Amino acid sequence: MALMVTYDEPNVTREDYDAVRTQVGWENAPPAGCLLHMSYFDDAGFHTVDIWDSQAELDAYLTKRFNPALKILQLPDAAPKATDLHLVAASPSLEKYFLPPAARD
Repeated sequence: MALMVTYDEPNVTREDYDAVRTQVGWENAPPAGCLLHMSYFDDAGFHTVDIWDSQAELDAYLTKRFNPALKILQLPDAAPKATDLHLVAASPSLEKYFLPPAARD
């Protein structure tokens, strides 16, 4: 069952987010099982919305890559919320936002 995972953190800056992305190597080695990752900032702070293939793959990423990166960068522990999805539908035009093939290999 696919999951939607949300993470909201009022105290994470753009610089913090970019440092975490670099530390986990998101663009060079996207985590197994993450089908979609989106992030944004608004008046309430930083937010992400992800679609994961399974809870097990999310848990592995959090344990092996994400949480260690937060510790190295001295950022607060993450408390993402996961919800089972009923439907995931994407427009073919979404492809224009995909990572380059080299980053997905």
